[in-house]
Amino acid sequence: MKWKELMIYSVAPLGGQTIGKAASREDAWWLCCRYGLKPFPLDDASAVGLEDAENGAKVWTVPCEHTQYPYNRAAFENRRRDGLATLENGLPAWPIAEENGVAFQTFKQRIKRGWSGERAATEGVWEIAHNPDDEWEVIALENGLSVRAYRSRVQAGCPENIAATMGLGWRKW
Repeated sequence: MKWKELMIYSVAPLGGQTIGKAASREDAWWLCCRYGLKPFPLDDASAVGLEDAENGAKVWTVPCEHTQYPYNRAAFENRRRDGLATLENGLPAWPIAEENGVAFQTFKQRIKRGWSGERAATEGVWEIAHNPDDEWEVIALENGLSVRAYRSRVQAGCPENIAATMGLGWRKW
C-alpha cells in the first residue's frame, strides 16, 4: 500500500480538542508525544481508538496525561513547524523533512519560495563537491572549515591563503 492511499484521521487526546492528523494508531500516539501531551504507554494497541466525532468524522483518541495542549518550548516549536506546510495527503511536512535531514531554515525558505510541502520536505540538500586539486581548499578542510565557507570567503574578496587559515575573524584581514 502506498502512503498516499492511507486513511488520514484527526487526532485528539481523550477528552480534548483535535491537535493534528495521523494515518495510524502509532502515528496518533507519537503526535501526542511530539506535542507534549504525555500519552500513556502504547502497550495495548486498543488504548488508541478510532471514534466518531460530533461532526460525523473519525478521530483517533489517545489517552494522555494532559487533555489541553501544554505550551512548553519544545512542544510549541513542533506545533508551529508542523503548521507550516502539509503533504498531499494532509499530514504535516516538517517531520518528513526532519527525517530526510533538511534543516528547518532550509525547509522554511523553500516554503517561502513557493515550493510544495512535499517537495520542500523530500528534495535533498545540495552538497558542494570538494576539489582535491585546490591546495588552499585542502588546507581549509584540514583547519576545520567547510568547502562552502571557504568558497564564500574567497567569493567575498578574501585572498585564498587568508580564507583557508583565518578563524572567525577573517573579515578583519
